Amino acid sequence: MEVREDQVTSKSLIKVLGKDAVSPRWTEFADKYALLIDGFLGKYFPTVDAAEVVNETLIALVEKLPLYQYDPDEKGHFRNYLLGIVRYKAIEQLKRRKRYDELKQHVKDQAFEWTCQARSYKADLSDWQKDAYEAALQQFFANPDVSTRDKEIFRRIIRRGEKPEDVASVFGIMRNNVDQIMARTREKLKKLALQYADICNG
Repeated sequence: MEVREDQVTSKSLIKVLGKDAVSPRWTEFADKYALLIDGFLGKYFPTVDAAEVVNETLIALVEKLPLYQYDPDEKGHFRNYLLGIVRYKAIEQLKRRKRYDELKQHVKDQAFEWTCQARSYKADLSDWQKDAYEAALQQFFANPDVSTRDKEIFRRIIRRGEKPEDVASVFGIMRNNVDQIMARTREKLKKLALQYADICNG
């Protein structure tokens, strides 16, 4: 059944979310548009990871809604604006899958070249470990098997210095879920960094 615009769009809800990136009403928004987005992806992009596309769409909306003005007569319906973002994120995911093997090999080759040079020139161990960690970060963010949500949670807390409880509110999850995601991510990065550190051994 087709979802009519007046069944979905709430001007007041969009306005609230545009002013508050950590509003608890993001959960309401996600529930309200779930059927529309799932139907669109099922019809046009049946092979994508729908949950990841939805997460990426919500992240994009956090940045875009403060500037969005709801005016269906002049700018078209909000559902078209929303589905435009969904379409873009779905295409991005498909492109990432295609590039992943090549990118993974590229990162691995870079790490191999760097570690061999580091051993040849007896680079300081702390610098060597730092670069191994950076190489691990590159592979982590390029890995399509890691959800966009987990990547963004890590980015917000580590790179932007946001508080875990604030990040939990943005994604509509509990604080302990954020802590679990961060612990898993740190463990993955540790293992990747150790792999890079051992490339030139032997």
